[in-house]
Parts: sequence; C-alpha cells; structure tokens
Amino acid sequence: MAVNTCAHCGSPIVDPTTQVVAGDKTYCCPNCSEAMQQIGMGSDPHAPDHPGDLRCAHCNAPIVDEMTMVSRGDQAFCCNNCAAAMAAHLPAH
Repeated sequence: MAVNTCAHCGSPIVDPTTQVVAGDKTYCCPNCSEAMQQIGMGSDPHAPDHPGDLRCAHCNAPIVDEMTMVSRGDQAFCCNNCAAAMAAHLPAH
C-alpha cells in the first residue's frame, strides 16, 4: 500500500488521524494545510510571517492547531507525522 505524503512538507502520512484532504491535496495535519492556505494573497497581509508563533521543528509550519501538536524533548512538531519524519531523518520540502 502506498503511503501518502503531505503536500506542504513532504512528510509520509503514517498517522492518518490528523490528515486533511483539501481538493486534490493531502496534508499531514491542519497546521500544514493552514500554512499552504496562507501563502499568497489573502486576508492577512503578514501571512505566513508571524513572529513569535510556535513552529514545527521539522517543517517550520506555524502551529495554529495545538490539538495535533506533539512534543519530543524540547522540540514541538505540528503533528505525529512530522515528529516521525524527523525521527527518521527525512528532510522537509
């Protein structure tokens, strides 16, 4: 069975409970989905730059949905998929 990868960060989706499907794109979690939504012209003139935002240690997406956030030591990840990718030494896009 093929493993889906996140359209934002490229992490393999090993925990499908957090994935978000938007049109023809699949994201590992709501944080990566939101990061992709914030790129380009939108209602927020400062997107995607929000100084002080907690960011994923693997893909650098702002953590806007803390329900999917996981911690490993002193690192925060947007979801278990990015934490697993970091543990497997897989680079983000």
